[in-house]
Amino acid sequence: NIYHSFFKWNGVSSEKIFVGLNNYSRILKDPVLKILIKNFFVFGILTIGIQAVLGIILANFLVRGIKLGGFYRTIYYIPVVATPVVIGNIFSKIFETNRGQLNVALRAIGLDSFALQWLADPDIALYVIAVVNIWQWTGYSMLVYYANMLNIPEDLYESATIDGAGAVRTFFKITLPLCRSSHFSLFVLGALGTLKCFDIPYVLTKGGPNYATEFFSTYIYKKSFDLWDQGGSSTLVVIMFVLALVITFAQLRVYMRGNRQKELSA
Repeated sequence: NIYHSFFKWNGVSSEKIFVGLNNYSRILKDPVLKILIKNFFVFGILTIGIQAVLGIILANFLVRGIKLGGFYRTIYYIPVVATPVVIGNIFSKIFETNRGQLNVALRAIGLDSFALQWLADPDIALYVIAVVNIWQWTGYSMLVYYANMLNIPEDLYESATIDGAGAVRTFFKITLPLCRSSHFSLFVLGALGTLKCFDIPYVLTKGGPNYATEFFSTYIYKKSFDLWDQGGSSTLVVIMFVLALVITFAQLRVYMRGNRQKELSA
């Protein structure tokens, strides 16, 4: 992709025209790039944050050994192993404007004003896709936190109980800090997953309306196979790759700095 980003090429022809940095100049001036970056940050903050909060809450209940805990873990995790294309098709029928199950249900109970164009309104379409993504991946966050909580020494909780700490204080003073590695892992994986997010947005909206739900991967696909601009799509891949490196490097620096401070304080 780095090589092809310096050429004007349709991806099929044997003729490639060297254009130097022209593709980079053209992509950086493309107004859609700003939308891609904005969507990346909005979608990433929403999905990573909400999935983490829901995941740790669910894991905290399950780790206590509640009745039918194994059944609940399975139910929560099923969406993670489901095919994104199938999930997209199911939710496209739920959020369809005229005959979608959600709007039909809202109209049936007299809430016609709440029956919106969920996937056709550029102001809310991105948030609808975020809801679908959260529904699919919260089970993964729950499992990561659950595995982490099982490794927290029980002695810490016993000592906290003896000292008079309640359930809420124990959670914030023991469970939450000791799940730091899980916070970090989920943040890195979530950020990279947002960068390459493709299936659900493409099935639900194909990046529309008016680029409101366009992501790097969907725009790269359009440039490659709809516009036959392999040079431009390769340039976008390089930009996406650099962005992934910057995000991961920054997160590693923060994580390592936190570990160093903990070692010094110890």
